[in-house]
Amino acid sequence: MIGIAIINYKTYEKTIKCINSIRDSITIPYKIYLLDNGSNNDSAKELLFEYNNAKDVKVIISEQNLGYAKGNNLCIQYMLRENIEYGVISNNDILCQKQTIEKLVEDLRQYENLLLVGPKIYSPDMKFQCSVKNENIKGYYYLLNSMYISSLWKKKKHEEEKKWDNIESIVEAKWISGAFFAFSMKNMKKIGFFDPTTFLFFEEAILSNKAERCRLKLAFEPKSVVIHDHAFSTGGGLNIVSRIAADKSERYYFQNYIKANRFFIFLLKIVRSVEVVYSFGKRKQFNYLRQYFKEMKMEVKKENG
Repeated sequence: MIGIAIINYKTYEKTIKCINSIRDSITIPYKIYLLDNGSNNDSAKELLFEYNNAKDVKVIISEQNLGYAKGNNLCIQYMLRENIEYGVISNNDILCQKQTIEKLVEDLRQYENLLLVGPKIYSPDMKFQCSVKNENIKGYYYLLNSMYISSLWKKKKHEEEKKWDNIESIVEAKWISGAFFAFSMKNMKKIGFFDPTTFLFFEEAILSNKAERCRLKLAFEPKSVVIHDHAFSTGGGLNIVSRIAADKSERYYFQNYIKANRFFIFLLKIVRSVEVVYSFGKRKQFNYLRQYFKEMKMEVKKENG
């Protein structure tokens, strides 16, 4: 049986559509472990009502928002109790296409050194989302390509996306999107599951780093396809909560997994601070600026013990 982890946060309608797409597309035995992640709206009630008698869906309710990593770890713990051999992590804004999951699981069975394998991901208007990378997230090259000014070399990014979109068979990758992937439970145990420290963002980079340390691989399977309403599950667009979570996770990753030097961390802080001032300052959202720098100051204190 395949275990499928889905986290709902305030958008139960999207979650129901996601589950319907799984039911319509899958042909092998499965069970969905659905976590309502402290939604604080009608989500828990609606999902419990919707799946009250469903044998293929286990609804789990958390009173607080555990975030992505802790939330998925909780779902995986339920899978372990039921001896699930292969699992799937899915955003609730994903729509599976025919045999999406079967192909990914087939790859995991064939290649025992795979930690996880991800599908080709398209947006609702069928534009390819670059959900796969062939380089690790580290160093000044990453910083240069993640800054706002990186939009100046969009052509190069587009060429990279086109290259991945044209791949026709499974290939090794260094980074796979956390929006949707299948994993080997045996190998997930080996790496110690998701790092519970991050609340949101950089979970994929950490999984990649852990896999490399354990001599495990990641792969991209273009014959498996999903549709992703990108950023819906995090609120969409630019918001201060997501920005704070992203910058905290980024700093944690570079300090604890990459072991970046002090100058790089200092430069990272400066770049992100300037971006936040530019983004929220031009919209005159000065209360968000205060919130951001207060949170980051507390993070520095935590880092310094």
